[in-house]
Amino acid sequence: MNAVHECASLSRADSEKYTRVTLSGMLCAFAMLVLGFALQISNGFLNVKALIGVTISIILSAAALACPRVVLLVAFSKPAVIRRTFVVLLVVYLSAGIVGLRFHHPPIDVTIMENDSVHALLHGVDPYERNTTHQDLYTPQQAIYGPGLEVNGRVKVGFPYPPLTLLWILPGYFLGDVRYSFLIAVVLTAAIVFYIEPGLNGLVAAMLLLFIPNTPYILSYGWTEPLMVMTLAATVLAARRAPRLLPLALGLFFASKQYSFLAVPLAAMLLPRFSWKAYLSLLVRAVAVAALVTVPFFLWDPQGFWWSLVGFRLATPLRLDALSFSALLAVHGFHVIPQWGVMLAVIAAVSFALRKAPKTPAGFAASLGLVSLTFFVLNIAGFCNYYFFCAGALCLGVSGAPCDSGEKLFAIFKISQSATVAPESIGPVREPTAIF
Repeated sequence: MNAVHECASLSRADSEKYTRVTLSGMLCAFAMLVLGFALQISNGFLNVKALIGVTISIILSAAALACPRVVLLVAFSKPAVIRRTFVVLLVVYLSAGIVGLRFHHPPIDVTIMENDSVHALLHGVDPYERNTTHQDLYTPQQAIYGPGLEVNGRVKVGFPYPPLTLLWILPGYFLGDVRYSFLIAVVLTAAIVFYIEPGLNGLVAAMLLLFIPNTPYILSYGWTEPLMVMTLAATVLAARRAPRLLPLALGLFFASKQYSFLAVPLAAMLLPRFSWKAYLSLLVRAVAVAALVTVPFFLWDPQGFWWSLVGFRLATPLRLDALSFSALLAVHGFHVIPQWGVMLAVIAAVSFALRKAPKTPAGFAASLGLVSLTFFVLNIAGFCNYYFFCAGALCLGVSGAPCDSGEKLFAIFKISQSATVAPESIGPVREPTAIF
């Protein structure tokens, strides 16, 4: 027997018997699955089928933001079993991850730069210093770096990531492998995802994060996106459970990597009620937190810091092996998509998200997933680590969606033969709160 009711909540007794599965959460999960498949078949390198997969993921992400607020109630809820399953899964994953990293060391410039920079910092040397160089692992034919960026087998750049990353990898360095820090970041992110929704939705979302977007591959190469996803998860959690800590979490997210600026216009969704005063106050406090972590390293050598984090990135040429439409066009002899075209597409994605997405923390995360996917699939550099961040943002859309009951929901009750839900047990309707 099925019944359709306009509702936003169940009575406490009934809510404990059912798992709420939202349409938006399901679409985020499908988008993540398709994106994960694209990364599995390509490892984040140029592949036409993978590009099609990324495009489909963008469409599904947009549908997740614009779809009706529909909820399917599944007659399954065993909290104790789900919690035990999650704990066992996390312990096994952590143990397997340590073993995997212990015996698998693929050569990549990322880990060389990370180890060199931590070693310099511990010896009182500025890791962003303008004369810093690192070993170049690649041949001239591979053309990884731009003209003049590599001299005599050395890459002329300091630590190419923000200081928060440098501080985060210190424990891993002391434990013998900087990649351990990113493994911990993934495990902590999975724990946050599950804590946001400690039920079947949280378990599914955590499993998607741990396995679907080629996560072991990301960890083996020491890419820094796990830290970025962890700070994003902390931001969503703070917005839901501890609003006073929101500026701190959002500030750490801003300090985690250069392209975190994509979240600035979407941060309004993190507020329970939008006002320009509250929005600007949140941004100012978050930027202050980011500055507190970042500015001391900037003052050490401003020119070297700017070159390592910004100038070096701008001087890096188009990678013909990137999983992006710009690389595809270049390979076939066409002009790449200009940067103004990329930014127009990003602005369009931001505008779409602000108009259509639910104004909730989960809506913020899913919107950031859509905007980031648009940014990378059109740009000159889109690789597995960047798309891992997009997948992590969509994962938070899966986990947080069932909690976002602040809007009017059209609930589809799937009722087993042994249980029924009476209409009078449905809670009162709550109208959506508009921020624009």
